[in-house]
Amino acid sequence: MAEREPPAPAGANGEAAPVANGLTGRLTEAQIESPPELEDTPEQDPDTYCGFGGWRPAWLQRLASKKVYVLLHGLIGFHQFATGSYFVATISTMEKRFKIPSKTTGIISSAWDIGSCGSVLIMGYLGRTGHKPRFVAVGMLLMSVACFGRLLPHLLYGPGQDALELTKEYGDQGAIVLGNSSTGSAGDDRGSLCGGGGSRNEDDCSDGGSLGPPSIILFVSSILLGIGSSMYWTLGVAYLDDNTHKDKAPLTLAATSCIRMLGPTIGFSLASYALSQYVDLDVTPLIDQDDPRWIGAWWIGYGPSVALGLVLAAFMMLFPRQLPRAAERRARRALLHSTPPPQKQKKSIEDFVVALRRILRSRVLLFNTLSGVCFMFGLIGYWTFMPKYMETQYRQSASRASLISGSVGLVFSGLGIASSAIVISKFKPRARTLAAWSVCVEVVDVLGHFSWAFLNCGEPDLHGSVGGDGAWNLTAACNAACACGPDVKYEPVCALSSGTTFYSPCHAGCGAAQALLNGTTMFSECACSPDGLVVDGPCPRDCAFNFGLFLATQCLMRLLGSSGKAGNTLIQFRCVHEDDKPLAIAFGEFLLCGLAFIPGPIVYGMLLDSACLVWGEMCGQTGNCWLYDDKKLRYFLNFTAAGCLFCGMSLDIAVWYYCKDLQIYEPDDGKEENSLKKVEDAETPFLEKS
Repeated sequence: MAEREPPAPAGANGEAAPVANGLTGRLTEAQIESPPELEDTPEQDPDTYCGFGGWRPAWLQRLASKKVYVLLHGLIGFHQFATGSYFVATISTMEKRFKIPSKTTGIISSAWDIGSCGSVLIMGYLGRTGHKPRFVAVGMLLMSVACFGRLLPHLLYGPGQDALELTKEYGDQGAIVLGNSSTGSAGDDRGSLCGGGGSRNEDDCSDGGSLGPPSIILFVSSILLGIGSSMYWTLGVAYLDDNTHKDKAPLTLAATSCIRMLGPTIGFSLASYALSQYVDLDVTPLIDQDDPRWIGAWWIGYGPSVALGLVLAAFMMLFPRQLPRAAERRARRALLHSTPPPQKQKKSIEDFVVALRRILRSRVLLFNTLSGVCFMFGLIGYWTFMPKYMETQYRQSASRASLISGSVGLVFSGLGIASSAIVISKFKPRARTLAAWSVCVEVVDVLGHFSWAFLNCGEPDLHGSVGGDGAWNLTAACNAACACGPDVKYEPVCALSSGTTFYSPCHAGCGAAQALLNGTTMFSECACSPDGLVVDGPCPRDCAFNFGLFLATQCLMRLLGSSGKAGNTLIQFRCVHEDDKPLAIAFGEFLLCGLAFIPGPIVYGMLLDSACLVWGEMCGQTGNCWLYDDKKLRYFLNFTAAGCLFCGMSLDIAVWYYCKDLQIYEPDDGKEENSLKKVEDAETPFLEKS
């Protein structure tokens, strides 16, 4: 096998010796960017060959290419996005299963970013001169362990007592436990009828609540997910950019983004299928998935996630420290400029502080990062609670909301990323043009979220009124004598004659129940219904037009928003020196986690809880929310999001102002030194005065 040609020696005056073309003493740019084909000589340059330890077979070396890494990097991002979106899609179901309020699920969701925030700067610093692919592989192993942790609550605690009581196999047993004279039909529950509201079995307090074991297990698993993903978003992205020609960076970044964008689609689609199955696959439920008491099989997706994570970690572990073509190109460029080989940097606290101070001198980096923080804080509420928003505002089932969340908007996000990458690669717009486009699309985002605050599905149809304490009062003159205590389970029924939904047959003042041939239950002698009759389940509401309008505006905003963020990413990579790029990426991720990803879900979870009208109870404590004030929820979420996006837009105007001389593409040979000076000129000594 032929050996790789060693680089040409430098001449006595520091310039490169004449090379193969024999016409000049300097390498041409074409020779730098199009090196000859590389041969398999691991003993000559082991850092450029696939394998682990002493195992580096020749057949494996054909995988040491940028195309293979782009695919693998995209698949790891796909895994992370699929795992995250699956969790988001099943949040409302997990709240019902384990009686968890939205504030607690917001904390659990933020734990992912707590783990990332606590490790991202350390990993960005330690890994900038280390073996980046192996750091990413270790992160994937941690994520696989964490996915198994998310499966544990179901393995340990099963489907739950409330879910089993609504099944054919356990319905009669549940009725006996309740002390009812039911015949076993769904809804024929004498404890829920007028006069029997206080009769209820004791709650199983071992597996639910804000501080129950399932919540703690999910919290710890999310922290591990954050630690594992931090290596991907810092070192994995830096490795991709390091081994890519700068003019082709938009296309490679877009390629990995498009593969990643399939993750939410698969995650939400898998969640849609899982939630359409009952939480216990071996029983027959007596209700359908349109019933708010339905608990889907939220746990199904985590097993495949564990297996896929282990496979991807094994492949990433085999990747070389640097790709052969990029290493050859880097060596030739160093020879062109007579640059001495880089010295191995000694890692220390002092060096870390110096490097951090160096990147903080860049105004472009600071304003671009803070803009991203505001942008993500504005959108994190919808990312975390979008399926729940669709359930409450537009009366979609959990399964249908998950399917729509993972298909419609995310397809347009992928189109926006791909189209912007093609435009940037072909026309190479200046940094200022990219920043200006980001400002324009953020104006559309602000207007879109503001308009969503007024897009609704009508006023709440739940029987009752607002009490003096601001809570929803379910007691009225027609059911005052029914003794519907706080322990009555949520079992909505509908008076078809008036279109009014009641919290339970007891709150409708019903005295009798009868199972119909179609499987539903008809309640009679209902004092609160005009004709004395109600049927089980909430009243249907027609939201087709408004829901379609919501989806149409969401698609437009996703398309434009994703196209604008491509420019921000390139600016983030180019506004610091190459050696500081992993730390700059880590710094951005650190601020995003600390200021957006961690507090965002908690804040939005608290906003959702503050809009709750009717709370469930468990073991004498507040459980999950069953009904929200639609108007208050819309105002809280959309006005908060619009305000944050407006702040991000203002900061992007500052990015536009300061990035006027920033070079974001591969410089010409004679202009490279001038481009480095422009990076330095874009920096301001913010910290030198301190």
